[in-house]
Amino acid sequence: MVLKNLCWLAHGGVGHVFAASDPGRPNLKSPFSCPKLKGMEPLALDGLMDRLPDAVVVIDTAGVLRGANTAAETRFGWLRSEWVGRSLLELIHPDDLDWALASLDTVLGKDVGTPIEVRIRSSADWRLVEVIGSALEHHGEELVLLSVRDLTQRRLWEVAGDDTAMFRSIMQHAPSLTLLTDHVGQVRSVSAALIRLTGRGPDIAIGHNLTDLVVPADRARLAGALREVVENKHGQTKLEVILAATGRAAVPCQLTMVNLLADPTVQGVVISGHDISELRKARQELEHLAGHDSLTGLPNRAQLTRALQLWIDDADPAGVGIAVAFIDLDRFKPVNDLYGHETGDELLVAVASRLAGAVRGGDLVARFGGDEFVVIARDPDGIDPQGLAARFEEVLARPFELSVGEVHISASIGVVEAGPGDEVDTVLAEADVAMYADKNNRHEVSPTGRTVVARRRLAERVAQALDTGEFVAHYQPIVDLTTGRWIGLEALARWNHPEQGLLLPADFLDIIEDIGRGVRLGEIMIDAVCADMHRLHQLTGAVPGIAVNASVDEMTDPEYPMLVADALRRWGIAPGRFTVEISERSMLERRSRTGIAVPTNLAALADAGIHLAVDDFGTGYSSLTHLVSFPVDIIKIDRSFVAGVVGDGQRRSVIAALAGLAENAGMRVIAEGIDQPDQIRVLRDLGCRLGQGFHYARPMPYGALEIAYRTERVLRQSFEESSN
Repeated sequence: MVLKNLCWLAHGGVGHVFAASDPGRPNLKSPFSCPKLKGMEPLALDGLMDRLPDAVVVIDTAGVLRGANTAAETRFGWLRSEWVGRSLLELIHPDDLDWALASLDTVLGKDVGTPIEVRIRSSADWRLVEVIGSALEHHGEELVLLSVRDLTQRRLWEVAGDDTAMFRSIMQHAPSLTLLTDHVGQVRSVSAALIRLTGRGPDIAIGHNLTDLVVPADRARLAGALREVVENKHGQTKLEVILAATGRAAVPCQLTMVNLLADPTVQGVVISGHDISELRKARQELEHLAGHDSLTGLPNRAQLTRALQLWIDDADPAGVGIAVAFIDLDRFKPVNDLYGHETGDELLVAVASRLAGAVRGGDLVARFGGDEFVVIARDPDGIDPQGLAARFEEVLARPFELSVGEVHISASIGVVEAGPGDEVDTVLAEADVAMYADKNNRHEVSPTGRTVVARRRLAERVAQALDTGEFVAHYQPIVDLTTGRWIGLEALARWNHPEQGLLLPADFLDIIEDIGRGVRLGEIMIDAVCADMHRLHQLTGAVPGIAVNASVDEMTDPEYPMLVADALRRWGIAPGRFTVEISERSMLERRSRTGIAVPTNLAALADAGIHLAVDDFGTGYSSLTHLVSFPVDIIKIDRSFVAGVVGDGQRRSVIAALAGLAENAGMRVIAEGIDQPDQIRVLRDLGCRLGQGFHYARPMPYGALEIAYRTERVLRQSFEESSN
């Protein structure tokens, strides 16, 4: 009878497990009988299972406990009568649960499963056990017979003599993934972290190639990294891959490979990895912040510049038009001053939301800085600048409901049209000029928005205007921000058009450059400025420093340095009093059709003792590190940075850093576009000593300049003296 039961167990029977110590449960023993051995009677082995020192349990494919022997009770302190019918998975440590579930899946369909080590909760503590299972079928039902051996005490003895087992346990339960491969990438061992990270069991890795663990797009790169490590006997490398997963999202992981093939103990490549999902998320957030305004969430100036450049590069001369609207909030400062910065921020967020809601899906709204916004839009039916400006004006004229109550603001809006070949900086500058014109209660459309006929008429007039003296210089003072003294001047070109009145550079420069007359205009301006400074000195004794702007065409003209030197010599102007300003973007222009690089002419001017200034710094792509390779004396901070300096901490940090670095590099810094007293105080505190803008004076013709010096409203001190 006993032998019969034992033989039945060997064939997969389970009935005696239920009945061994629980007579009250149904007897499921099979009537199966083994043939009698010759000359021997069967021995009765009823109760044998209850005498085994190891726990034996039977579960179904869902992990529900169907039976257990006495050792299961004594070893772990729980009663079969309480646990039969409950999930055995409740007893497994949460960190080991994925490992156990994966192992359970691999047992089904096999004679004997792979032993695993997991932690099981006893009535007193957690016990480390080795579990090995075998699948069996009983009355058509799939069951799993598990042998559970308590390793806790033995492992303590092993660790006391040798810490290998301890490290093995640590490796299995560590959150980081660890694999061991041979020289071709076949996986020999893998830690339980694979299950926890990807939901995939060791059978998917062991015996398979390492590249099978990652998504297809990363396999070639991973194989290449492994070859590189193997070829270098003491090689080590790191790379990021995406681990394929089951039932969850793929996992970004950073792997570190170490070649230990020469180590007699390891003889393989050890690969460790950890989940970098949070790191990648942080990177994405940083990338988003780099291209977006932290307050409003809109694209920032850098992102705007990149987007507009892409639009211009892709533009078709006969295709979709590109409109650029520059928006300045006229009554933002009173709201900010009256209710505080928090309300000011709330208003900016509301404006951003309202503008974003007023454009089409493919258009872009960006915060340019401070209370300035820029919208770029495309319209296949053509651009209507006046209509676009009116739409935004109407949107922003509606009351804003803020936490402090209802707030009303208005906006000045300048709209220009951009097309193929336009420079982003020029387009934005033109939109800025149009916006300032709108502050005088009119919408100004820049020349790029002129009709073909209007542009053609201006172009036809240029040659005559150059010969008849219609182009003149207006002067804006450069001021010591501490004393308020005028210590220099910037000469700005103006066109006294006989029909259209005084035109600003944004109205004609693009046309002049398009027809190739930029160098001639520069020659006329330099001679006129030198003549004015000579006359000013004779009549008033003043010797201010003077700065003129140079275009890329001038700076790539091989005759330009000599042209400047001749004019200074002819009018008796010391080279040290003369400054040539070139835009930041033009500074990076390497060559032109003349074959002359910009740095070549910069060096020639510097050798002649002439000062060099970088205009509109912050609108291009250069850095102070880049500029130190040029003989630059002065950096002029673009007005867009100055406009938001009072309320924008990030801009203050940039200007402070720039002022400090420039001073250490022996350069002077001039802040452009100062139009508010608060800006002066902040700029002084940030270390910026010089500036210019409408707060001090608008550009004026020579006659007004002479009157200012004659009435001694200006300290007669040269630009050179102020720097000593």
